[in-house]
Amino acid sequence: MKKGLLLAVGSYVSWGFLSLFWKLLGNVDSYDVFSYRILSTMLTMVVYFFVFGKVGKLKTEVVQLVTNRKELTSMIAASFLISINWIVYIYAIAHHQATAASLGYYINPLFSVLLAVVLLKETLDNYTKISLFLAVSGVVILAVQGGHLPIISIILPLSFGTYGFIKKNVVLSSDVAMLVETLVITPFILVYLFFFAQHSLLDYSANQLGLLLISGIITAIPLLLFSEALKRAPLNVVGFVQYLNPTIQLAIAIFLFHEPFKFENLYGFLAIWLAIIVFIIGQIIVIKKTRIMIK
Repeated sequence: MKKGLLLAVGSYVSWGFLSLFWKLLGNVDSYDVFSYRILSTMLTMVVYFFVFGKVGKLKTEVVQLVTNRKELTSMIAASFLISINWIVYIYAIAHHQATAASLGYYINPLFSVLLAVVLLKETLDNYTKISLFLAVSGVVILAVQGGHLPIISIILPLSFGTYGFIKKNVVLSSDVAMLVETLVITPFILVYLFFFAQHSLLDYSANQLGLLLISGIITAIPLLLFSEALKRAPLNVVGFVQYLNPTIQLAIAIFLFHEPFKFENLYGFLAIWLAIIVFIIGQIIVIKKTRIMIK
């Protein structure tokens, strides 16, 4: 349990600090960064399966996937959704919108709850209803203050939340799924790099090439930590620490990237932070009630 929680903290803290890594590639075209991230992640996972002797497991699960049309369709859809999430996030960091990205990841858990209500017809307790109302209010406040809908803040939870929802019906291991997702997107990436990209690898500095090369490792580590955390701790416990990610992102955006944060923006974020507090309180109460019923 404790080890699982520590692994979860490690994964979310890693995700939170990822913006620093992508900022180092801010001078590289966002589409190029995304493309090489996909290729690097694919190669990283191939090496991972060979080094840890999991090639047999990979073959078995891929064969099962190919013969299951419904699951294969889900994985293809999930591949495109996570790709949208990655490219929007990379674009946000490169174009000084890390604050908007952090807001998106604050909204993500609540959007996942909304999906469960709309698509799975799950019922909500009063705490969750209040938290959803507060979160929507926060987004509306920020939209009114900014004069436009925070598109990045909407696309990130929309893509990642839907991705997570689809992946619930997929039985692939997280490491196999990561490789499959990158393999699905790789043909499109190669077409882009060969025919549409404005720069080749020769146009980049040695430092940029090095960063692009290790981007796959940087991508894989947090996800593998997270999957190990889920094996050792309940999902509701792991879920409580997920807000470390956007909190770290927001702090980096304001204090290191020096992105503008107007005082009036605080009202929108306060509404969202209050929504999170209410949501967590509600989850704690549900867990306590469940434990009492079990006893």
